[in-house]
Amino acid sequence: MDDSQIRVRYAPSPTGRLHVGGVRTALFNWLFARKNGGTFVLRIEDTDLERSTEESVEQLERSMRWIGLNWDEGPEVGGPHPPYRQTERFDLYREAAKRLLDSGAAYYDFATPEELAEFRERARAEGRQPIYTGGEYREMDPDEAKKRIEAGEPHTVRFKTPREGQTVVEDMIRGPVTFENANLEDFVLMKSTDTPTYNFAAAFDDAEMEISHVIRGDDHLSNTPRQILIHEALGNTLPAFAHVPQVLGPDKKKLSKRHGAASVEDFAEKGYLPEALFNYLALLGAGYAADEEIFTPEELAERFRIDRVSGNPAILDEQKLRSVNAVYLRRRSPEELAALAAPMLVESGAATEEEVERDRPRLEEIMALLKERIALTTEIPDAVGYFYGDTLDYDEAEFEKQFGKEFVRDNFPELVERLAALPGWTEAAIEEAVRGLAAEKEKGARHLIHPLRFAVTGRTVSAGLFETMQLLGRERSLIRARDAAQKMQRLPV
Repeated sequence: MDDSQIRVRYAPSPTGRLHVGGVRTALFNWLFARKNGGTFVLRIEDTDLERSTEESVEQLERSMRWIGLNWDEGPEVGGPHPPYRQTERFDLYREAAKRLLDSGAAYYDFATPEELAEFRERARAEGRQPIYTGGEYREMDPDEAKKRIEAGEPHTVRFKTPREGQTVVEDMIRGPVTFENANLEDFVLMKSTDTPTYNFAAAFDDAEMEISHVIRGDDHLSNTPRQILIHEALGNTLPAFAHVPQVLGPDKKKLSKRHGAASVEDFAEKGYLPEALFNYLALLGAGYAADEEIFTPEELAERFRIDRVSGNPAILDEQKLRSVNAVYLRRRSPEELAALAAPMLVESGAATEEEVERDRPRLEEIMALLKERIALTTEIPDAVGYFYGDTLDYDEAEFEKQFGKEFVRDNFPELVERLAALPGWTEAAIEEAVRGLAAEKEKGARHLIHPLRFAVTGRTVSAGLFETMQLLGRERSLIRARDAAQKMQRLPV
């Protein structure tokens, strides 16, 4: 098969937020398609009518676009094999089921739920696997079956699974996986509601949409022999299969909300950038060299090899993801970071919309100063907020620790006045005033720098103090320093 014929698909069920394990599988499909000049198809598998919602469809499409996974064919985009939502393809499945019935590869089953439950209970009691093979219905005369259907009797359509031989899944990640046909029951193709099962719809659509490679989660491996049998019965060319291991949390359990975040939207809400999450998930368990970490999507696609994907579950290390995110934040320009920060500062109440828009160049300088100190976008309001407003609310215990020392009590007011008298408010001038006074008093500059930092920022750790004060501005810095000096006088001696 030449590269131009490579077609892959991501086929999620819209029953909730898009899990990062699912989006990693989508990424592997996208990378495989891009590497080989193929086509990436999005198909919505919404046949679970009770759990699938329109909100979830919109959510997963929004999440995929956010992380940078644009599809070549699918909903809203279109393509040569519409429609791309399974609920709009029911007539196609019914027609295919009729072909299987007519060929003898499938049959009508009239067993009631109660009869099936009784069969399984009896099999377990006798120590047998409850493998249902249709009983009397498997070879029922078609005319008899038709009469019962016309009489309104509930029924399903089941596949007539071979009772001998093996079905082998040639997996591109784990090698050949063999299933004994005798251990596969006659599985349902069409439910009593006249709607398709997952296995039937997925196999039919993969063939109709000319999917060449089915790359999906390994939780689907047990479904694959059934789908292979459906393909063979319909006379389809088999796609290649690759089953990707799951993404686990640090405790080696399936990643879920209890780990802090599990969906794409969870990570977006926590402050991760789309390109950082894309980069990290694309590398997770993909077999890249250990010293390779930061790539563009194009570079990732160029290096991607499906046969290098690990057969073991991948562990999501959020500290590693956080460090990757920090790299991407640092790579953004001050202008981009300011555009990112502005609405967050307004929403948090740290600044007004008028303030951030009126003083955008200053915000750009602030972001250039602080970007080395920010790992998540959600840290921006706290990291940047003290550059706005006038007086600060100081932590009382820390305030007393910073201003309760005799040297600070005796000299901080003079430092404030020297700062107020500076002819120019520059980083160099501020530093000279602070260090000059400390030298005159024969003390290390840190004895003045620490309380001054706390006075003007409200914190004990910040970017360079003198750069920070230059960006804070003369007026704001002096208001805070004088406020701290006044409060210092009220401390107990």
